Amino acid sequence: MLPITDLISAAALGFCALLGFGSLYAPKWAAGVVRLVADPDPDKPGGFSEFRATYGGLLFMLHATALVILLQPSLRLEFKIFTLLPIAMAWIGAGFGRFLSLLMDKEDNRENGLIPVWIPMEVGLGLAIAAPVLQLVL
Repeated sequence: MLPITDLISAAALGFCALLGFGSLYAPKWAAGVVRLVADPDPDKPGGFSEFRATYGGLLFMLHATALVILLQPSLRLEFKIFTLLPIAMAWIGAGFGRFLSLLMDKEDNRENGLIPVWIPMEVGLGLAIAAPVLQLVL
């Protein structure tokens, strides 16, 4: 039986992998989630390869690989930390960047919209992914 902290981390990694999988196969959906639009310049069509690559393939493979590593019973937690911690800190960093945007980009953001929702979600995902690591320091 996995410790509860591993289950929390696995659930967060699985959720993030599903976000990536969805973006990989439905780039228009990903564009709607992150509220980005393709370049309106007719000489620069598309942009979906970026959604499929960055929001799709990268997020899917990163989180799916970390999930496989986390679930390896033969690996000690000390080794799993090197996989989990950078991913967790990346999500926390995303929340921090979004928080700075909320404070500093008032005129460049059309409105706050979902920014106040995304900040705790990204920080929460980071903390959830780091749950096995946090059990060592708390």
